[in-house]
Amino acid sequence: MTHFALIREVDQPVKLLTLRPNSSHDFVLTSFAGQREWYGIESVAYDDEAMQLAEQVLQTASLPAIHAKDSHDQASYEALVSMAIEACREGALEKVVLSRTKAYESIDMKPIDWFKGLQSHYPNATLFMIYREGEALWMGATPECLLDNQGNQLQTMSLAGTRPAGTPGAWGIKEREEQHLVTKDIVNMLQVMGCERIVVDGPVSVKAGPVEHLCSWIEAAFDHIKAPQLASALHPTPAIGGLPRAQALAFLKEHEGYDRSWYSGYFGWKDDHRYAFFVNLRCMEIGSDGMQCYAGGGITSRSEPRAEWLETAAKLQTLEQVILH
Repeated sequence: MTHFALIREVDQPVKLLTLRPNSSHDFVLTSFAGQREWYGIESVAYDDEAMQLAEQVLQTASLPAIHAKDSHDQASYEALVSMAIEACREGALEKVVLSRTKAYESIDMKPIDWFKGLQSHYPNATLFMIYREGEALWMGATPECLLDNQGNQLQTMSLAGTRPAGTPGAWGIKEREEQHLVTKDIVNMLQVMGCERIVVDGPVSVKAGPVEHLCSWIEAAFDHIKAPQLASALHPTPAIGGLPRAQALAFLKEHEGYDRSWYSGYFGWKDDHRYAFFVNLRCMEIGSDGMQCYAGGGITSRSEPRAEWLETAAKLQTLEQVILH
């Protein structure tokens, strides 16, 4: 076994998918920029067997150096946020999602223990570990489903707006407006792609480790055979890119200052009559010389630079609670 995906969905057993590159379109890994790697699924193992197989592979795995580093310090990130706020106030953007990396160089690499820690800490997230021979290891606890298509019924979500978990009272105007923008855009894309009987449920507060988000669930009727094309059309949603889409992506390319790689891309697979795709969030990239974690947040005209820095710090705690334990 040279490639695998270890996955635990909410209320489901852990499963390990043994992957073969380019043999079919059973599993896909997509970068933020839209680069895709396709794999066939050769076999599936569950629970203890899945964990044991993953551990056996990683014991002899040779990971490449990734040259982990912090993409921004607080001052440079807040300056970037200020630039994005100004672009929103001038009308060039409605929203843009900025992100950063945080590096950990002197740390014992224990990916299987970390995965087990994520299982305990984050029962409401989809956990993943993706290993491709000769490449960096990716792992995380994503709260965001891009698309779940069973039969002719699909479900997706609009996940936008963040605050510390357990914050009392109503959500602020900035978070509610941000959530509305994302929901409206996703519904519009579903209509363009030919979805019917679209129903929006929410928004409601959902907990994701040390933070909580505003979430609307969106259901529609759609031919499941076309699910991969729909996932491609939805990506990147305004929850990870921004609005208008083209202008937000151009802003990120010019100003964010680093390559997101697989972060805020998506991964997914098919089995029987189901396609499932999840956004690669709250994640870490692991190499022979260290690791780096990724986090971001949505910027609008109502954002405040220091608050946005603190939001990314809170999201990074999702992983720090496990890797620094």
